[in-house]
Amino acid sequence: MTVQSIPAEELEKYSTNHRREILFYLHQLIKDGERVSVVFNEGKDMLLTVLLAVDEDNDRLIFDWGGSEETNQKLLKSERNFFICAPHGVRNQFMTGAVQETVFQGRRAFVTQLPQRYTRLQRREFFRLVLPLTRRPICTLPAPEGQTPLQLPVIDISIGGLAMEMPDPHPPFEVGQQLPGALIEFRSGLRLVVTLEVRNVGPLERGNKVVGRIGCRFVDLPRQDEHLLQHFITEEQREERARLGG
Repeated sequence: MTVQSIPAEELEKYSTNHRREILFYLHQLIKDGERVSVVFNEGKDMLLTVLLAVDEDNDRLIFDWGGSEETNQKLLKSERNFFICAPHGVRNQFMTGAVQETVFQGRRAFVTQLPQRYTRLQRREFFRLVLPLTRRPICTLPAPEGQTPLQLPVIDISIGGLAMEMPDPHPPFEVGQQLPGALIEFRSGLRLVVTLEVRNVGPLERGNKVVGRIGCRFVDLPRQDEHLLQHFITEEQREERARLGG
């Protein structure tokens, strides 16, 4: 798939221009040492590199010098450059303008302005992390005065919403119902207070028994909380891959 072959509506759907979110994704690529392809000259040339650092104060992105000096020199003359990689099977891409030569930690490198837009192409709007039985956060739903709050395990989560499980196969919730003040407590000590909106309710087969499942979306989740959730999801994926030896 070339950059140009992706439908415009798909690019728009999975793109962000929020600086904090863009910085998060760039820092994650740096932390993981992800190999990145820089495509330029109308797709005729490509340089394989790794991102080295983000200079947030000066809005600059630094990436490694390439192995081919001929390609390096061509890139220095390019005004439009596409960065593409696919960590964990999710295609990431962004565009920058011209690049310059710089020195980073005593070696030659490239530097360019930070991208204004970042695209992560996925099969669904938000990647949904299914949580193992022993690693499920607890979501506490406030109850009317005199009643005991519901404490339900979170069975999957994304930055768009979550699903919870309860013993009753017919959960007492209605689609469209809002659940303000829901407290999610993670193993790391992270605690988020959110407003949930029920999107679907129904039974769920769990082994030889049937339990209830409540699927919810986050209502007006602050950007900072999105960032924290994305970090949680990324760390859980990393731990799971390490556990499986991947």
